[in-house]
Amino acid sequence: MGLDRETQHRRQKEILNILDGPDPVETQIEVMHRLRERGFDVTQSSISRDFRDLGIARANGRYVVPSGARNDEPLKKVEGFIRKGVPSGPYLAILHCYSGTGRAVATALKASEWDEITGVMADDDTVFIATANNFDQKLVLGKLRRILEK
Repeated sequence: MGLDRETQHRRQKEILNILDGPDPVETQIEVMHRLRERGFDVTQSSISRDFRDLGIARANGRYVVPSGARNDEPLKKVEGFIRKGVPSGPYLAILHCYSGTGRAVATALKASEWDEITGVMADDDTVFIATANNFDQKLVLGKLRRILEK
């Protein structure tokens, strides 16, 4: 992992710590100031990209971290099967997998029991993930991005 990638990983981990902390965070500027206090050289643009990469979204006037990220063990076993994940409309996410692995990935997703997922369907190399709303879709894709980029 290169220096920039290591710095990004440490910064994103610190963002998660800030958002999981006792004080609610209402603006990206607030996160930027807290990161600067902790020695990170950041801009509002870099915070915005980190939020997108982490799947962080606004709910009830504050930023929240996707729930359920703690139960991703089943997916770690099949993470190498997933090529990429993309949104499709406001309630569906599609995972493109390697040939013959779609059903294994779907089984792992079901075992993960993420609250944001309302249904999973798979074929040979594709997994369809249904969510109740666009917010949940973004959370699912953000969690998957975190798992796949480790």
